[in-house]
Amino acid sequence: GRYTFPSGTVYNGLFLDGQFHGEGSLTFPGGGTFHATWHKGKMVAGSYDFKDGLSYSQKDWEYCSAGDRRFFSEHVDGLRPAGDAQVTNEHPPPRLPSGMYDVGDGYLDPQEGKVYSFSHRVLRVASDEEKRWARSKCRVGTA
Repeated sequence: GRYTFPSGTVYNGLFLDGQFHGEGSLTFPGGGTFHATWHKGKMVAGSYDFKDGLSYSQKDWEYCSAGDRRFFSEHVDGLRPAGDAQVTNEHPPPRLPSGMYDVGDGYLDPQEGKVYSFSHRVLRVASDEEKRWARSKCRVGTA
């Protein structure tokens, strides 16, 4: 079966009495997918694949760790030459409008308090916590 959540997340898989049961996957609007085995609505085993193909592993996780801060694409494609810095997993990074904050799946307009996709579609209204995080941690577009 298939179920689409109001957030746009889509579950494809088996159901039992209206609950996830057996094999199924949740695909998130940002492109990541969680593959899992479910028992009466509860996940019993699962794995997550990011949009760029990186698979999360609780054991032996080497991506962006304290000892190695490279992006996944740098693991796959190698490091960029000197002077061609990679500031996001995508290279070149998406263009940010001036004064907007890169929040990963799009950009935050701090005046409107909304997050837009890089194709300028409204994704969500940012929470106060997301706004604080973006202002303190994210790259900002310049003119």
